Amino acid sequence: MAGEESLREIVAGNVRAERARARIRQTELAVALGLSQSATSALEGGQREITLSEAGIICRILHVPLADLLKGADDDIFEAFGIPRA
Repeated sequence: MAGEESLREIVAGNVRAERARARIRQTELAVALGLSQSATSALEGGQREITLSEAGIICRILHVPLADLLKGADDDIFEAFGIPRA
């Protein structure tokens, strides 16, 4: 999978990058997710799995498609979700 990087780490990095691009503070994202700031930090740090429900909220808040959170993942991940590769 994209070298040694896990899907969790790939998604976490993409969430961080997209949140920064959207100029949304981590605390704002935490509130939207119903998580503490420290849990959101763990999510963005790749220390915690992101649930599908959380991914949906993140996409809505950051105004990005799920494919953007999966950038850098192997093709089989896109295929598993039925998402065309961007």
